[in-house]
Amino acid sequence: MTSLDGFEDIYGFMLLHAVLLATLSAISGILLSAEGGYETDLINRHMWLGVATAVFSYASWLVFNRLKIKSPVFSLLMVLCGISLIAGSHNGGTLTHGENYLSPESKKESAIAKRPVTDSSPVYSAAIQPILEARCYGCHNAKKAKGELVMSKTDLFLKGGKDGAPWIPGDPQNSLLVKRISLEAADKKHMPPKGKPQLSEKEILLIHQWIGKGASFEKAFRAYPESDSFRILASSFTSFTSNLPAEIIPYSFDAADPNLVAKLNNPYRRITAKNNRSPALDLNFYISRQYKPAMLEECKPLRKQIVYINLSNMPVEDPALKEISQYENLEELLLNGTNISGKTLDLLSSCRKLKNISLANTKVSLTYIELLGRLPGLKKIYLWQTGVSNSEIATLEKKYPLIEWDHGYLPDSTEHLKLTSPMMRNPEKMIFGSAERLELRHPMPGVTIRYTINDKEPDSINSPVYTEPLSINVPTVLKAIAVSPGWYASDIKEFVLFSKGIKPSNAVLLSKADTKYALQGGPSLIDGNKGESNNLLVNWLGFRTNTLLVQFRFDQPDSIKTVVLSMADNNGSYVMPPVSIIIHGGSDSSNLKPIGKLIPVQPTKYGPVRNKAYTIPIKAGIYRYIRVEATPVPSLPKWHSGKKDKGWIFVDEIFFY
Repeated sequence: MTSLDGFEDIYGFMLLHAVLLATLSAISGILLSAEGGYETDLINRHMWLGVATAVFSYASWLVFNRLKIKSPVFSLLMVLCGISLIAGSHNGGTLTHGENYLSPESKKESAIAKRPVTDSSPVYSAAIQPILEARCYGCHNAKKAKGELVMSKTDLFLKGGKDGAPWIPGDPQNSLLVKRISLEAADKKHMPPKGKPQLSEKEILLIHQWIGKGASFEKAFRAYPESDSFRILASSFTSFTSNLPAEIIPYSFDAADPNLVAKLNNPYRRITAKNNRSPALDLNFYISRQYKPAMLEECKPLRKQIVYINLSNMPVEDPALKEISQYENLEELLLNGTNISGKTLDLLSSCRKLKNISLANTKVSLTYIELLGRLPGLKKIYLWQTGVSNSEIATLEKKYPLIEWDHGYLPDSTEHLKLTSPMMRNPEKMIFGSAERLELRHPMPGVTIRYTINDKEPDSINSPVYTEPLSINVPTVLKAIAVSPGWYASDIKEFVLFSKGIKPSNAVLLSKADTKYALQGGPSLIDGNKGESNNLLVNWLGFRTNTLLVQFRFDQPDSIKTVVLSMADNNGSYVMPPVSIIIHGGSDSSNLKPIGKLIPVQPTKYGPVRNKAYTIPIKAGIYRYIRVEATPVPSLPKWHSGKKDKGWIFVDEIFFY
C-alpha cells in the first residue's frame, strides 16, 4: 500500500464519521425546531441548510468510495457541503444568540451601556430595557421567541408567552418574570439559561422593584421623589447627571480594613465601597423587623469611612441620631419611614459635611426642621409626606434660600393617588404576650385605618376603624387598609399574628431538614423568631425529601386543645401546603396516640406570598409529649410551572393553646 493509499483510507474513515455527525445534527435540529418559538423563515432556512449539509456530505462519501479524492465531482460536492455548513451555522448562531451576534458589541456580555437620561425619561427605556436587551433578547425576540415570549416589542411583551403574562403589576413575588430569574441557576426553568450571561443581584432587584411600582413603560423619573429608593437604584443604571457624580470625589481618610467590613456584613446590613477608587463606604439596612439599634453602633469603627447611611423604613427612634452624629464624614442620611419625631435633629450639627437628608414619611414638624437650616454644609432636605405643610416649606425656602427643600411629587387637584398600606409600629413583633398590644400606624397624617380579624376583606366604609392598640390572645389574621378623602384606598395589608401560648420545655427534630434550611433543628421551632415568606433563608426549617417530624416535651404539662403551625405560603417558589398534618400525644414518648389531624386545601393557582397559620384542633387533655408530623406534596400540580417536581414545606414556629 502506497502512502497515498494510506492517506485516502484515513480520509475515508474521517469522512464517514463526518457524514454520521452531520446526519445526527440535522435530525436533532429538526427535533429542536418542533419546540417552537423561532421565526419561521429563519428556522426553515436553518433546517434545510442542515439537511443539505447532511445530503452533500453523504454524497461526497459515496463518490469518494468510487472515484477517490482526485475526482472533480468529489471536489464540487465538498465545496457545496462547506457552503451549506457555513450558511447553516450562521443561521444557527442567529437563532441562538440573535442578530449581529458576531459584532464586537455583542461579545460584551456583562457590560450594559448606561444611557443618558433626563428627569423626563421613562424609567423603563432608560434602566430596565437595557438589562433585558443584554440578558434576554437573545432568546426572546421577534425571530426567536422561546416560550412564545417576545420581549423586544412592547405590545408583545405585555401579551406574554405560553405560560401567561410575564408579571402582575404591583406583585413581583407572584410575577413569572421574577420567579424565573430568581430560581437557582441549576433549575431547568431558571432564566437566562445556564451558560448565558446572568443577571446580577442588583439587576434582579431593579426588575423586582419596577414590577412592585406597577411595571409602567411610560412613567418618568420625575414621577418618583428623588429620595425614592427605586428612583435612586434605577438612576445608578444610567448616566443621570443629577444622581451620579461627574468625577470621583477625593477623600483624605484611609480605607477601612476589608476584614472588618466583611465581618460586619450580613443579610440585614451591607457595607459597600462607594466606588472601586475611593475609601468612602455606603451603609444600608434591610428587613425592618431584624433591625436592632446595636447594628448601627457596631459600625462605629468605620465612622470615618462611612459617608452614606440608609435607614429607610427601619424602626429607628430619636436616640439613634446621637449615634449617627459620630459619623464625622457623613454626607447623606436617609431616614424615610422611620419613627423619628425630629426633636434630636440638632445633634447632627457635628456632621459638618452632611449635604442631603431625607425625612419623607416621618412625623417631623416645622419646629425641629428649622434646626437643620443651621447646618453649614446642608444642600437638600426631602420632606415629602411629613408633618411640615406646603406653606411652612415656603417659609423655610425664604428663610434658608441656600437649601433646596424638596416637596416630592405633588399631584394636581384632579389626580388621585393610591395610599400606601398601613404598617405595624413594631414590624418585628408578631408574637404577643398577654400584656402586649398590636399598634398600627400610617406615615401620612389624617389617614384612617380600617381592619378586620374575621378573614373577610376590609372595606373603606363598614369595617371597624383602628383607634387604639389591639390585644392578640389567639392566632389572628388581621387585614388592614388605609383610606383618606381624595385618595384611592391602599392595598390590603395582611398580618399573621400569634399569642405565646404554652411553651414546651424542649423540641427534638426526629427527621432531617434540608441542609440549607436546617437552622438549629427542633429548638428553632420554639425560639420566638418568626420568618418572612419572601425570604426563606432566615428563621425557616425547610423540608422537601423528608417529612417534618418533631417531638415536644412539657415538663409542666397543661391542658392543650389546639396546635398551630406557622408556615410559609409561597407556591411560586415550590412551597406548598403540606399533604397532611398529624398530631400524636401522650405521657409516654414511646407510645403516643393520634389526637388530631388536618388535611390542608391545596391551591389551584398561584397565590400571594404570605405567612399562614394552620390550626389543628386536638383531643383536649394534659400531654407530656406531643409529636407533630407534616408531609410535603410528593409532586407539584399540573397547573404549576414545576409540575411533577417535589414540593417544599417551611415552618418557623409551632404553638400550643
